[in-house]
Amino acid sequence: MHSASFWDVWGPKTWWVYLKEIVKGGKVRKSEGDIRQRGGDVLIGPDGIVHMHHIGTGPADRPAVEALLKKIHSA
Repeated sequence: MHSASFWDVWGPKTWWVYLKEIVKGGKVRKSEGDIRQRGGDVLIGPDGIVHMHHIGTGPADRPAVEALLKKIHSA
């Protein structure tokens, strides 16, 4: 898997996510580890079948909680 680019990590989408968290009263924490490592989400059913595999392009690229729950309930 490729590392995230500078703009994936520090681009406008990322700043927007952080700004929304700050407005809601959240705190921005210091990053630890490899900040260019891409995040992801995987949903694996009890039978071992992968129902969703999402590799993010940067910190702001995450599936919505509603989408994850929909996948869980339809699996």
